Amino acid sequence: MKRTTLALALALSTSAGAASAQTIEMIVPFSAGGGTDTVARVFEPGFSEALGRTVVIRNIDGASGTIGAAAAAKAAADGSSLGYLPIGPLAIQPSLRETSYSADDFAYVCQTTSTPVFLLSKKDGEAGSVEDWVARGKDGRIVYGSSGPGTIPHLAMAAFASKADLNAVHLPFNGTGPAMNAMAGGEIDLFVDTATVLENNDVKAIAVFAPERLDAYPDVPTMKEAGYDLDFSVWQGLVAPAGVDEATLSAYSEACRKAVETDRFKKLAQDTNTGILHRGPEEFAAFVKQNAEQNRAILKDAGLVQ
Repeated sequence: MKRTTLALALALSTSAGAASAQTIEMIVPFSAGGGTDTVARVFEPGFSEALGRTVVIRNIDGASGTIGAAAAAKAAADGSSLGYLPIGPLAIQPSLRETSYSADDFAYVCQTTSTPVFLLSKKDGEAGSVEDWVARGKDGRIVYGSSGPGTIPHLAMAAFASKADLNAVHLPFNGTGPAMNAMAGGEIDLFVDTATVLENNDVKAIAVFAPERLDAYPDVPTMKEAGYDLDFSVWQGLVAPAGVDEATLSAYSEACRKAVETDRFKKLAQDTNTGILHRGPEEFAAFVKQNAEQNRAILKDAGLVQ
C-alpha cells in the first residue's frame, strides 16, 4: 500500500513538473525578418528567462496579420500559446475586414512598445510648420501618401486633415519605399511615419503625433502644440487566448515586464528608434479597445468602412 501511494505521488509530481516545463508557442503574425518579428525575437529571450520556460516563435503570416492573430485567439487557453501582435491585426484590421476573432477573444498580457509617428515633408520644402501646411490645405490642395489604406500613416494623416478641415487627397502606395520616391519626385506633399523613415530619407519632421516632445527630437513640436491634439503610434504587445487562468496571466505579465527592462531589449529600441512602453493586463486591454474605437471612427470618416 505504501509503495502504491509513493508511486502515485511520484507520478503526480512528474506530471506537474512536465506541465510547468511545457514549451510555449509565441505566434508572430508576419513573416520572419519583418519589423514585428525582429522585435519579438529580441523580446523572447528575456521573457523566456524571466519565466523559466522555453518559448518558441512561430510565424503565421497573411491577410495583414489577421491569420496569425486568429490562430493566437483560437489556441487552447492553457497557457501554451501566446501572440506577439502589433496594432494592425488588433486595432485596425477588424474594422476593415471580417475576421474570425474580436477584441474579446484575447487576454491581454502586456504592451511592449509604442513608437510615435512624425508628420514629414521634403527636406527642402518651403512649408516648415503645421500652420504653414494648414494654410496651404485651406487655400489650395495637399496630396498626402501612405503605405496603404488603413495603415497608421493613413489614419494619422486622415485625422489631421479632418480636424484641420484641409482639402487633402490620399494617395496610397505599396509600402514606404515607393512613397518616399514619390515625395522626392514631388508627387506627394506629406507623409507620416516613424523616426526610422525620418532618419533614412531626405525628409524633415514638421511635428510629432505624441502627447509630449520626444527626448531624441526636442526641437520637433507636437501636433498638440499646433492646436491638434492627435496621438498616433505604432505599438506591439503580448496576448493570450481569452480564458487563460489568472495565475498564468499574472506570471506572463511579470515576465513581460522584466523582458522589456533587459539591456538586450533596450539596445534594440535604441538601434531601431523603437519606443519602449510597458502596460500591464488591465491597462493594455483598455488601451487596445479605446484605440480600436478611435481607429474605426477615423476609417469611417475616411469612407473606408460603413
